Amino acid sequence: MTGDTTRLRLSRRAFLASAGAATVAIAAGGGYALLQPEIVQSGRIINAFLALLPDGRIEFVCPAMDLGQGAPLALSMILAEEIGADLAQVVIVDAPRDAARYGNPDFMGRMVTADSRTTRGYYQPLRLAGAEAAAALRATACRARGWRPGDCELAGHAVRHRPSAEAMPFADIARLGRLEMPGSGDIALKPEAAMALLGASPADPGALARVTGRRRFGVDRRAADMSIAVLARNPHLGGTVVRLDEAAALAVPGVEAVVTIEAGGAVAVVGRETWAVLRGRAALDIEWSPAGDFDTAGGEAALVAALADPAANPVPLRRRGDEPDAGDIVAEFHAPALKHVIMEPLNASARGKSLGLGVIIAGSTQSPDLDMRFAARTWKTAPFMVDVEGHPSGGAYGRRVLNDAVADAAAIARALGRPVQVVRPMLDELRRGQIRPAAFQRIAASLDENGALASWRHDIASDGTLATELPSSLKGADGREDNTATDGAYHPYRAARERIAWTYLPAAPKPGFLRGVSAGYTVWAIEVMVDRLARRAGIDPLDWRLRNLADDRLAAATRRVAEMAGWGEPDRTLGLAVMSFRGSSVATIAEVRAGRLAGLWIAADVGRIVHRDNVLAQIEGGAVWGVSMALTESLAFADGRALVDGLADYPVIGLGDIPPIAIDLLPPQPGDAPCGVGEIGVPTTVAAIANAFEAATGKAFDRLPLAL
Repeated sequence: MTGDTTRLRLSRRAFLASAGAATVAIAAGGGYALLQPEIVQSGRIINAFLALLPDGRIEFVCPAMDLGQGAPLALSMILAEEIGADLAQVVIVDAPRDAARYGNPDFMGRMVTADSRTTRGYYQPLRLAGAEAAAALRATACRARGWRPGDCELAGHAVRHRPSAEAMPFADIARLGRLEMPGSGDIALKPEAAMALLGASPADPGALARVTGRRRFGVDRRAADMSIAVLARNPHLGGTVVRLDEAAALAVPGVEAVVTIEAGGAVAVVGRETWAVLRGRAALDIEWSPAGDFDTAGGEAALVAALADPAANPVPLRRRGDEPDAGDIVAEFHAPALKHVIMEPLNASARGKSLGLGVIIAGSTQSPDLDMRFAARTWKTAPFMVDVEGHPSGGAYGRRVLNDAVADAAAIARALGRPVQVVRPMLDELRRGQIRPAAFQRIAASLDENGALASWRHDIASDGTLATELPSSLKGADGREDNTATDGAYHPYRAARERIAWTYLPAAPKPGFLRGVSAGYTVWAIEVMVDRLARRAGIDPLDWRLRNLADDRLAAATRRVAEMAGWGEPDRTLGLAVMSFRGSSVATIAEVRAGRLAGLWIAADVGRIVHRDNVLAQIEGGAVWGVSMALTESLAFADGRALVDGLADYPVIGLGDIPPIAIDLLPPQPGDAPCGVGEIGVPTTVAAIANAFEAATGKAFDRLPLAL
């Protein structure tokens, strides 16, 4: 959890501040610099992330997308803390698609806001950017006032001279006309003991606009000259158009065109306004190809068969000691396909540029980099000919990482030769959109005579999003591990002998990223198996975990959640689950009373806390999603199609079924950097609920959602 500040260096020489700061030298080398996006900064540029505006405000080029979870605010707080700036005087502008400057070092240098990696990935680079700005402001003020740098500190949006108690506001520094850029030896990070902003919960300046409807999301941003399009797709996976009569659709007032795309697998209706194209789509006379044979039962059988196939060549994840034995307990766990239920529909717009050789893409997204790939592939152009503009999202939860609406928009705009925005209604997304794929797991485990874990074998079969969509991102010793399928499988317990492996089985429909990723089912299987082992050995599940956890911080979180929930009190039925995930240590307890979920308690060690309320909100939101995954959610298929005709056919948890949730954050330790929090509320919630119901009923629940 600690951050190494000694080995990180900010590439500030990529931006050289000049007297007027109007000229920017790009030290990228070669011709590549000529292809970089236009610099978006104004004022006196300090580095790639920061500029000092003429009125003294700090301009921050934010590399994170606004998904409603507070990432831009958290990143602004890191900078403001390091600079001594007033957070209200930090102006956020969106970073251009420029991974060389703004890519997340914790995301292989890509510009992606996902996977609980944003705050922890940018924490050190932004601290260094802020420290450089602080050094420049201090040096400039000292030159102007004749102060010694060692006598000055930055606070309250000013450089303050301690001996004289005088201050030079940043606005006065901006009026000097130039900044004194420090040498690398003059840049130092603020001591942790001096931090006052991090860990607080300042108000989000964009909150009022969101709740009053003034916030404009991607779906709201359609230019006056832009048409809108909705698509009709074969309801059966992989199906195509056999016959199309578009006359009735074209007769609908406001409909402009009908375009077949995706090699005949989809038909787009294009027009001037939303209701016209929806009516036009309903008027299409389409004969689709026959139904396929994919269904839920067949997909599950294929996953089971994959683990029994001697030629499957599973990906080894972890091996310790000799081969595990057959196990005293063997259990098989089935997790269904799941959907994203995002509030704002998927959207993207495409506009040709450079005489049609390039394209401008805009929309609600989590990844300008991956939007660029969709657009370049569809437009059949080079990446540098694609501009991407990310807009705020009305919910994302991983679904907008691979925003395939970009490919739709590019295909339609290219075919028609004019700008188009594609909007995908919720029902379309439920029927044919990306899923978190189904998974099958088998765990065989046994304890020794002392109750310690003697043998552990965990086999997983599932599709993988990276393996299917981004194979260059695969990890592991043999370059085959897909963490979207193996997240959470690395359990936190000491084991004498163990083997963990994953078998890749492509499925349908296409997999995507979902909050909690595969830990939503791997942690469930692991923690349910641990409870069963402990009960068979006659050991309290809490005591067993505390004896066998290898991580002191996770043990501390486990003890804390037990205190919060009152573990061991008579006449109560509690279920416990723990994990280490995205650097955080998380422990959750669920209570079942009278056959219903009655309460959730969560203790989490997330390292350095940036915006406390946002951390709590993200964990709480993940926990609510975990409740829904545990109790209600499942996407079923039959005859090659998803069995949904409306949102009511995909059951999500209702407000009346959400129990009281209590969350406690353990204090950070010296040197901690932030850990991931966006995903961590999901997995242990699912597992703790399952364990609570097993304890309450004496039944084994080996399928999600739980059949209560």
